[in-house]
Amino acid sequence: MEHLLGGTGIRRRSGRVVALGSTAVLAAAGAGPLVMLTSSTASANAALVVSTLADTGAGSLRQAMLDANSAAGVDTITFMSGLTGTIDVLSDLPHLYEGIDLQGPGASVITIDGGWTAAGYDGDPTGHTLFVLDNLYVADGASTISGVTITGGNGTDNKDNSGGAIQKLYGDADLTIDDVVLTGNYSANDGGAVHLYNTGGTVTIRDSVISNNVAYYSGGALYSGGDGALTLILTNVEITGNTAGDGDGGGLYLEETDTTISNSTIDGNVSEGNGGGISSGTGSLTISNSTIDGNVSEGNGGGIFLYYGSLTISNTTISGNEGFAGGGIYAKYLGSDLDIINSTISGNRSTSEEVGVGGGGILLNDADAVLIQSTVTANSSDATYAVGGIQSRGSGPGEYDLTLIGSIVAGNDDLDIGGSVNGSNVSVFSECSVLGVIDPDVSLTDDGGTQVGVTDPMLGLLANNGGITKTHALLAGSPAIDAGPDPIFVFDGNEFDQRGVGFARIVFGVVDAGAFEMQEPEPETTTTTTTAPTTTTTTTTNAPVVPAFTG
Repeated sequence: MEHLLGGTGIRRRSGRVVALGSTAVLAAAGAGPLVMLTSSTASANAALVVSTLADTGAGSLRQAMLDANSAAGVDTITFMSGLTGTIDVLSDLPHLYEGIDLQGPGASVITIDGGWTAAGYDGDPTGHTLFVLDNLYVADGASTISGVTITGGNGTDNKDNSGGAIQKLYGDADLTIDDVVLTGNYSANDGGAVHLYNTGGTVTIRDSVISNNVAYYSGGALYSGGDGALTLILTNVEITGNTAGDGDGGGLYLEETDTTISNSTIDGNVSEGNGGGISSGTGSLTISNSTIDGNVSEGNGGGIFLYYGSLTISNTTISGNEGFAGGGIYAKYLGSDLDIINSTISGNRSTSEEVGVGGGGILLNDADAVLIQSTVTANSSDATYAVGGIQSRGSGPGEYDLTLIGSIVAGNDDLDIGGSVNGSNVSVFSECSVLGVIDPDVSLTDDGGTQVGVTDPMLGLLANNGGITKTHALLAGSPAIDAGPDPIFVFDGNEFDQRGVGFARIVFGVVDAGAFEMQEPEPETTTTTTTAPTTTTTTTTNAPVVPAFTG
């Protein structure tokens, strides 16, 4: 797929207004950006208040954005107390050329609606451009957008028709999106809700929802790419029901971006290309305390598609995803190992029927991986050579390593660990792990304590067993109980199992294999019934006293 994201081109800055007397003057050609001088404008670092739901005029959001453009520095936009409802945007909002601090009263209070409807997906040019942060080169140009719902945006006036709700272009200024709902936005190119292009700095999204957005190409919820050195941080974010129509990354498309995702949910996203939940390339991706569930890709990597770059996953559940190859994770040409720690890969499916193309849980293509205290189970593959668990293969002859420490890879469809059909040499190095059926062509080196050929690891169903992610509890008699490394392998957070604080990692002297640790049983509750003695109360009624008279 070819993206029309060529050079930066020539951009014009418009609508910049400063006050100099009472006469409007236009700057001479060649003297820099076109500047209108008027007698009425906002002052630097102005506090601008939206007091009406009207699209234009005094007190409107549009006027506040125009006034922010006319004043140097970062300007604050707030909303009048008691103002509630929807601002219907009837034409493209002005681009913002310096930082703003937009402080909404809450996503349930104010909605900004660009007017796009689902008909726009078929080419109907409904909807309007909303927030475009353009050329944020100044050091004090950091922006914040908080406390609003943004919907119905259509990136028709954005860079390459991208970014339905928010687009950040160029420069190194930071952007924070906080307590925002981005829903029902559209891009005719990339980034259904958010488009980050050729930008550096740090973009932080927290306590927000990005749902039901559509990108015609890549990044149904968010697209990040270009030549910038961007850091992206997502904390407590729900990314759900987004669509990449003809590209990669139904939820997130990340190119040359260092991304950290924590305490978040990425579920129900769809991509016609690779990466139903996430597509990440040539950058680092770190995921912790999160759930990636029920995403679908027609290409590879139902949950996550990774090429080059690196991936570290901890205390996370990847479940119920579907992709052509690599139902849970597809990793290709990694620059460093794929590390999975204290995590669960369960119930994912590879839909490919091609010989040697499977990996229901994980498919490693020209990539190595390390799993520590993790569980890979109940995954499936539709391929003729079916590897339901972890498949490691190469594009041609080569050496590829899979390292398993204190982990469970068992109870998957057909083969739990499989190799390649094209001559690649796959080596598994295992320590104190519980493994199921392994392809005889895969070389296994046991560094001690590994159980092989376990067809039933005796795990409970994937369920809420405490913590913020679902896990498979160990049933009584499971071969994984007390089967982990002694002493436990050293890693950050190894004092707890996947569920986190409150769930000790070593309970009965030796760590269990897998992501779940059997805990001490809850003390039995004893109910004591006490019968109070029966008390009888006798009431005596005295006869009236008749006085005696004497004569």
